[in-house]
Amino acid sequence: MQYLTIFYIAMEGLLTVFGLYWGIIIGIGFLQNMTLKETRQNDVHPVPLSVIIPVKNEEKTIGRLLERLNEMDYPKDKLEVIVVEDGSTDKTPEIAKWYSGRFPYIKFFHIENNKEGKAGALNYGVRVSKGELIAFFDADALPEVNYFKKAVMGYMEGNEVQNGFYRLINTEEGWLPTIALLEAEIGKYIALGCEKLSLPVPIFGYNLVISRKMLNRVGLFKKSLAEDIDLWVRLVKLNARPHYFNGMVLIESPSSLRAFIKQRIRWYRGFFDTFVLYRFNFSKRDELHAWLYLSMPLFSAIAFLMYIVAPAAIMLSHHIYGLLMAEGLISNILGMAIGGAAYLYYIYRDKSVSLKGPLSVIYIFVLLFSSFLAILSKILGANISWSVTRKSGYIDSKNYKNTSISLK
Repeated sequence: MQYLTIFYIAMEGLLTVFGLYWGIIIGIGFLQNMTLKETRQNDVHPVPLSVIIPVKNEEKTIGRLLERLNEMDYPKDKLEVIVVEDGSTDKTPEIAKWYSGRFPYIKFFHIENNKEGKAGALNYGVRVSKGELIAFFDADALPEVNYFKKAVMGYMEGNEVQNGFYRLINTEEGWLPTIALLEAEIGKYIALGCEKLSLPVPIFGYNLVISRKMLNRVGLFKKSLAEDIDLWVRLVKLNARPHYFNGMVLIESPSSLRAFIKQRIRWYRGFFDTFVLYRFNFSKRDELHAWLYLSMPLFSAIAFLMYIVAPAAIMLSHHIYGLLMAEGLISNILGMAIGGAAYLYYIYRDKSVSLKGPLSVIYIFVLLFSSFLAILSKILGANISWSVTRKSGYIDSKNYKNTSISLK
């Protein structure tokens, strides 16, 4: 049992160092957010821009996105929207075709025998597109109307790969999307912290803007459970550092716990697959940073074992070390509960939200549990196929501060 205690202390030390690294980045990002200024747009010179939207069974959201793109503050003669549909069994093709017939700059493509999954649809869209700059959206996305102008401003400043931030569009649909606001805010702080420290900003497929020149250089998307993260690693290894820009997109988070866990297992398995696939040069700061980012699911799985499984197992044996581990578990949970409640109250100052702060503990547990299952599936060699997360199309009745998005 003494060796188990030593092992536990060693793992606790690793988790502490890992947490400290990301804690510093998040803290710097938080301070940056407090002084964040709106991106100037009056000097923007529009460039040809292609928007690529891969869709499959998205009848509840695709129309909303295409309506929003028609409202964008960007000249339509410089804009093309490419919808790539792959095997839908609902009314997604009919909806997309209707918009394509109504607006000349919206183009609809149906592909068959696509064996590359979402990556195949994205690559098809890239091949038929003509824009100098390419933006990627998922069907449930809803960008602010000046999103493209902000992206072009960053492009004019020399940033060929950019990622904005996101908020959730369906926070009133249930407790899970409400608490997921915390994760969205932390994601923004990570991006801002990375930008301040000149580290590669993580990119996500639902909020990515990249120049055609850079995409040709790094190569198209590869079939993966996390094709955007795979692209990010290849960009980092090319010394092509992605940047943050202050452009916001609303997206939908699963309100069903089952759908949420299934989505996160797929994401985290994609992270870990990429983690294992590539070799990293730790003497290069950017590659070390990428390795630490990709290892998040691994460290989360370790945390799950350290704080949940191990204490429970040893406590059952009535051993004194189990009490010590249980004390660490309880203090961590209480800290997360108090911190989560205070954080939500501070950020949103809304009683209905802040009262759900303690649920952030459950949310964090779900994230840790999903990471554990993802790592376990890799160890056991279980096959996880890419699948579309079904969207409800729910949209909150209230708007958010600092956004021009109107919720119809």
